[in-house]
Amino acid sequence: MKEKISITLERELIEEIDSFVDGIRIRNRSQAIEFLLRKSLSEKRTAVILAGGEEEKLKVNGVYKPILEYKGCSAIEHIVKNLRKYRFTEIYIIGRKHVLSEIFKVVGDGNEYGVEIKYIEEKPLKPVTKQDTARTLKLINGKIKKPFLCIYCDVIFDFDLNAVWNFHLKSSSIATLIVKTSPNPQEWGNIELEGEYIVEFIEKPKKTKNYLVFSGVFIASPELLAQQGNSLEYEIFPNLAKKRLLTGYVISGFCEHVDKLIKK
Repeated sequence: MKEKISITLERELIEEIDSFVDGIRIRNRSQAIEFLLRKSLSEKRTAVILAGGEEEKLKVNGVYKPILEYKGCSAIEHIVKNLRKYRFTEIYIIGRKHVLSEIFKVVGDGNEYGVEIKYIEEKPLKPVTKQDTARTLKLINGKIKKPFLCIYCDVIFDFDLNAVWNFHLKSSSIATLIVKTSPNPQEWGNIELEGEYIVEFIEKPKKTKNYLVFSGVFIASPELLAQQGNSLEYEIFPNLAKKRLLTGYVISGFCEHVDKLIKK
């Protein structure tokens, strides 16, 4: 059943909408708006899974973290299934050769999960700087032209991605970090929020009384890939925070690194 609503739009936007009215398939402005909304809502979303860096550092008891099982399912399967649930059907996984090989054995090309998975191999680079997460992420530069979600390969989550996605699209920030509370904030990227803006980001501070931390999931505009620095946590996020170009979305849902979960 259709409902009548009233909306106010800029004149230029109305003219652009009217340009879709052809009198045959789309007969009026209402149909044009409905057509554009359906097209926008059905478009596939893009996600990037970061599995880069030194391969040995990704292992727990000889097993790569994305392969670790939690509740009968590997971390990478948890991630892919949840991404599909929120229409992130184009997925890039970035990592080094052996890590990607092990991930491929589990999720393949993504067809079984209703997604398309593309693998990007990261070559060992020198000099190695502290936590080269940005250098890993920048390997997708040129492949993504619209906002995307990024998640670390060992993060298990269960919260409303649609709400965070829409929040970022309405913001003027370059990136929106999903923020949670932690009883051990010194083990994470520590965050100070002022309204919706992150005004300070400190990676693993020695001491802090602030219990808000970066979850390992964020949404960003392609502009993030042009930011200077090899590390998201030590360079890019702190710099964006100073410029008020970094927002935070505090979740009440579940989000944790798989190696911490299996120790509990």
